[in-house]
Amino acid sequence: MGLRWAVREPQLGDVRSLVEAELACFEDPWPPPFFISEILAEGRFNRVLVEPAGALVAYLFCAWQFLDLHVLKVAALPVRRRQGLGRTLMELAERHARESGGESLTLEVRPGNLAAIALYEGLGYDRVGRRPRYYANGDDAVIMTKRISG
Repeated sequence: MGLRWAVREPQLGDVRSLVEAELACFEDPWPPPFFISEILAEGRFNRVLVEPAGALVAYLFCAWQFLDLHVLKVAALPVRRRQGLGRTLMELAERHARESGGESLTLEVRPGNLAAIALYEGLGYDRVGRRPRYYANGDDAVIMTKRISG
């Protein structure tokens, strides 16, 4: 491959690229105000991966809920999947949680998103429950959590 990506915090100037990526990645994408709110919010752990020319290829948005870092959104552009970008972002989130004294990371995933579930299980996440009718179309969500130690 030979490609390299830079990691940085998202900026308001990234909102258009984030929204375009959302439309490519999710059937129920976040609208622009969600990204704006998360970028401006205090106490978040948000990261984007960009190509050397500056194009966004993957992104992660997390919020603290007490000592749990909740992964709100993680995605790689469809043409960039299976290149380790999601894993890289999830590992960054875990490192941040550990360094910040967090006890766990939690996320929701569609039961049919087998590739994502396999990634999370490979990273040590356990299926701990379900959220009925979590998604806009009425689908449940699988809740996955990873406990970490300082």
